[in-house]
Amino acid sequence: MRKLYIGLFIVLVVFAAGCISGGGTTPAPTTTTTTAANLPFTPDDMENAIKSLKSYEYTMHVDSYNGTKLVAQLSNEGAINFERKLKSVSTFSNSSVGGGSYYRSYYYTTSSGYASYFDRNGTVTWEASCYGPGKGPDFNSTILDGLWKVLDMENVRVIEDGDYYVIYANETGGTAIGPNVTNAYKTRIEVRLTRDLIPVKIKKTVYYEKGGAKWVDVITIDVRNPNAAVVEPPEELVEYLNAQGIDLTDFLSGC
Repeated sequence: MRKLYIGLFIVLVVFAAGCISGGGTTPAPTTTTTTAANLPFTPDDMENAIKSLKSYEYTMHVDSYNGTKLVAQLSNEGAINFERKLKSVSTFSNSSVGGGSYYRSYYYTTSSGYASYFDRNGTVTWEASCYGPGKGPDFNSTILDGLWKVLDMENVRVIEDGDYYVIYANETGGTAIGPNVTNAYKTRIEVRLTRDLIPVKIKKTVYYEKGGAKWVDVITIDVRNPNAAVVEPPEELVEYLNAQGIDLTDFLSGC
């Protein structure tokens, strides 16, 4: 029989700010600069390198500014192993918009089952379940999806910096995704890659308008331990389920 534990309510949360992203000053080139006409590698090369990863760990941090005022933040830490079908994610966000709010979540999945814990402004929900026959975790979407498309952006250039490549790209115009977002008028992206084209750091800055005001979202992603990730369930998730009388290891081993 399919095991299933469900908490109070399933809560969907939307991060209070808008888009995402990263700024910072552009370091001086140390070796060679190339442009779109003579890039040292292609989007296909970069896509193949990223899709060859068997596992990795990452941290992501997002700052959202209304004008110059920091109004919302999000931190996300995760690890993924594609071969073993393991994923662990911890997320925390807070916002001063609309009187203030916070959200935190913890998620862990194996090939046979998963568990999650959500806390939005003190309203806690949780779920633990085995996957049904023929079902399993979805690994089709990851934090590195589509990163290779940066090479198709306008004004892209690549700098050789010691043991790394650094990609810089800028884009003007376009429409950002989000409520009341009318114009993403500038985007800056910086990607640091190993010589094997494995991302180690991504920074993105999006300047846009929302609700008649100017906003800036800054996202920074650090990628660690490629092909050597350790994927463990978040401690907060394990402790919470223990308090409900559920041993996560025992539960998942029975799926």
